[in-house]
Amino acid sequence: PATSQPPTWPTRRTGTAASFSTVFNALSTLPSPQRQAILDALKPDDVLRLAHDWMLWARDDQLPPTVRPDGTPWHTWLILGGRGSGKTRTGAEWVRARALGLGGLVDTRAHRIALVGRTIGQVRDIMIEGVSGLMAVHAPNERPIYEATRNQLIWPTGTIAQLFAADDPENLRGPQFDAAWCDELTK
Repeated sequence: PATSQPPTWPTRRTGTAASFSTVFNALSTLPSPQRQAILDALKPDDVLRLAHDWMLWARDDQLPPTVRPDGTPWHTWLILGGRGSGKTRTGAEWVRARALGLGGLVDTRAHRIALVGRTIGQVRDIMIEGVSGLMAVHAPNERPIYEATRNQLIWPTGTIAQLFAADDPENLRGPQFDAAWCDELTK
């Protein structure tokens, strides 16, 4: 009997990102003084750019799919993993890419994004202000403004993300969104 294989998803990782990953791995094996000398030679802007380039740091399973296995566009991306597997960082980086229109990670910039968590407090504490949240993954010059009184983030591009809580689902009725990040769906 034939065994079914899981679908093969096209990857977004570029040859350049894969090459950088190889360089970073090699750099990590150098003695500390050599590694520090190389890093000190980088310009501050280059360090900032490298630190915030998700294509360089993400595992392949943390990059959004390009299309479904049958070639049609994907609409829902479920990330299932245990504690510390990078789910929040992946979600924050995807929202960042959608808000800024970062080619390579997303096809188009989103203008309106829904951020949905169990409570507004959890959306704020984990998805926005958490160690892997939206404020942490942005470079200072691209960071959104968080308007706590209006439950929204506004990016320099004009993209707006609104916060919603599962404990008040009626608030999701009406608004239209280009994208949504829902965290901890089954809690």
